[in-house]
Amino acid sequence: MLADPNHPTRRYTVEEYLAFEEKSEVRHEFYQGEVYAMAGGTVNHNLLIDNIKELLKSHTKSRGCRVFSENMKVDVLSGSYMPYPDVVLTCHPFDLRVII
Repeated sequence: MLADPNHPTRRYTVEEYLAFEEKSEVRHEFYQGEVYAMAGGTVNHNLLIDNIKELLKSHTKSRGCRVFSENMKVDVLSGSYMPYPDVVLTCHPFDLRVII
């Protein structure tokens, strides 16, 4: 969503954002109640993400860690900041659980 100086920005609760994001065909990041559409990437950007992801996987897989790419939303600051980072590395058991 683009900011319009003539109209105040709509503020969302986390629950409203999550419901909105679930139905949206475009990904959005959440920051302190505001929702921002994410821009598309370039070929070079995607190649860089792939290279970093493979490098991290090769160095952390034996420790039981997982590497995810930009389709994973992360709750960085609980209820305040939820981006889709380019690469996410986690070794935490909570993040590694399988949800069916």
